[in-house]
Amino acid sequence: MLFQSTVLACKMNDKSSIWVHVPMTRSSIIEEGQLYALGFRFHHAVNDVAVLNLWLRDSESKVPNFSTHNVGVGAFVVNTQHQILCVRELRKNYMPWKTPTGTSELGESIEDAAIREVFEETGIRTKFHSILGFRQTHGMAHGRSDLYFVCRLDPIEEQDDNGNFVIPTPCAQACEIEIAEWVPFDDYKRMVDGEGSQKGHPMMSHVVHAYEMGRMIEKKVVESVVPGRPPNDVYFPR
Repeated sequence: MLFQSTVLACKMNDKSSIWVHVPMTRSSIIEEGQLYALGFRFHHAVNDVAVLNLWLRDSESKVPNFSTHNVGVGAFVVNTQHQILCVRELRKNYMPWKTPTGTSELGESIEDAAIREVFEETGIRTKFHSILGFRQTHGMAHGRSDLYFVCRLDPIEEQDDNGNFVIPTPCAQACEIEIAEWVPFDDYKRMVDGEGSQKGHPMMSHVVHAYEMGRMIEKKVVESVVPGRPPNDVYFPR
């Protein structure tokens, strides 16, 4: 009766939908409280909480699906000796070398995700420079779409007593990476361009040429027009 009364009251107050958060320890109320019979449907689950929604209008539900995209990052790190940071993973590798990659965590910015992944996989500390390109792919993990951003990062290099930059030595992440290494940039370029008998990597070939031509998408922090919201990271081509 409680949920029936709530639904009726919300309709009388011209509400568009109702959200119910149900902890796993109280999951019996989904059946006992007749939530499903009233029209509630599962929207998503986070950890041990299921979230249900009921659309109250006569029209088609306007509630968006949960988490339509995953956000992935790749790191394009070139040192002062014109070498690019590459790894070879313990699992199947489609090419001899790849740049460090990973998935951003909830609430994590694109550049912070790339910096974190590089440090986790190689032990190299970096700073964000720009975005070189991105792609959108559909039908990925769990049927979701995927946004993948290639970030240009600069390695943090110390100087010796003579003022020469000291290239930091990569250290492979034991649980995922077989080897991490600075690879001559021209060798990597030939690989992704598919020279010789190699298959090539079309996207990274475009990224390499964008890097060589100085093309980039830079970040600017701008104020939000919505009162109370934090500033936004906005990316513009240079």
